Amino acid sequence: MTPVFAIEETAKDDVIISPKENIERKKDLIEGEKEVILEEPVILEKQEKTLEDKIEKEINPYSKEALKGIIEKEYDLNNSEGMFKRQLTAQFNKGIIKDIGLQGSFIFNLSETISEKESNFKYNTQLINVGLKGKFRSEKEGYNLLFDLTPDMHDDFFHKLVLDAWIETKRIPHNTLMFGTSRPNVGYEGGQCPYLVPFLARSQTARNFGNIRKTGIRIKGDYKYLDYDLGGYSSDTWYSEFFPGVETDLWVNFKPLAKVKEKYGNLNIGGGMQTGSRNSQDFFVTSAAIRYDYKRFWMLAEYQNADGSNGASGLTDKKRWGYNITLAYRITKKLEFLLRYDDFDPNKLIANNNIKEYTAGINYFILGQTMRVMLNYVFAQNQGGSDSHKIIVGTQFLL
Repeated sequence: MTPVFAIEETAKDDVIISPKENIERKKDLIEGEKEVILEEPVILEKQEKTLEDKIEKEINPYSKEALKGIIEKEYDLNNSEGMFKRQLTAQFNKGIIKDIGLQGSFIFNLSETISEKESNFKYNTQLINVGLKGKFRSEKEGYNLLFDLTPDMHDDFFHKLVLDAWIETKRIPHNTLMFGTSRPNVGYEGGQCPYLVPFLARSQTARNFGNIRKTGIRIKGDYKYLDYDLGGYSSDTWYSEFFPGVETDLWVNFKPLAKVKEKYGNLNIGGGMQTGSRNSQDFFVTSAAIRYDYKRFWMLAEYQNADGSNGASGLTDKKRWGYNITLAYRITKKLEFLLRYDDFDPNKLIANNNIKEYTAGINYFILGQTMRVMLNYVFAQNQGGSDSHKIIVGTQFLL
């Protein structure tokens, strides 16, 4: 079977047609499938360029115009799709699979850590993710397969090789039903896609309680005033054990300003829990978060409390808690300045052992999230140990 590269729907205002074709409403442009109606005809810049040539260049992902559009495009900073999504997607005319898209994500950084005892400079390959993502013939079903190829990230490379391995169906309006391995929403930032995390490191609670992969069944709802994410999983992490227990993760997000967000901004008030048992050890994490976006300003505040947890830092019965506040302002469409205060208690039973992190950051979005440069300064105040200063410069590329 010969793959045909995917063709995305082109907005009506982006297609150029002649006055004659404007009068002939609903004329098929390509094989009787696409109809274009414009209120005002646009005169071709050069008469020798026919309508067919213009359309071909518009839909061909390898045309000069399409490649130029990658640079000139205005990117959505809440979208993690790669810059070459069209170019790296193949479409099939027959079979159960409609299209296959290659995805690749890379984050690299240089850091200098200075403490009372020593200074440490190092280069870090923070993230290398590659995989395949696409849709089945029905278009209501999709799949995602993502691998972690980051070197020296963990001792057992193959143990944590598979990040995502799921299929989904959107047969129920406003709902997505997922089967397989994915990142559950244990907190706001703990469940956030790494390519959208504003700093080079997640908050302390997210690093400990969330940012983990689980295998199970999950349903996500997306309504005007309410979002939710409910999943039932094996309490195993990273395929390390076969069904050592059951875990339930829930996140609910309210959007009270959904109807007037264009005028007053977008407000999200969320909360959730993670509860379950692994090898007869119980754990319970509660979370609450507020996110507000207004024009160029946004803020995020999050609180989490754990009576035992089963996150990225491993299974533990420790009672821990923390909160963080982030303030950000987009000086221009490409330049963003951020501040974060992060307070974490790694063990409630031990007094005066909180770790406080003060972070200042700059994001420069060359091509949205697909090409981003980051600069972070972190001052860590450790009540139970030595303080430290850290400067990190990072780059992110999403293909």
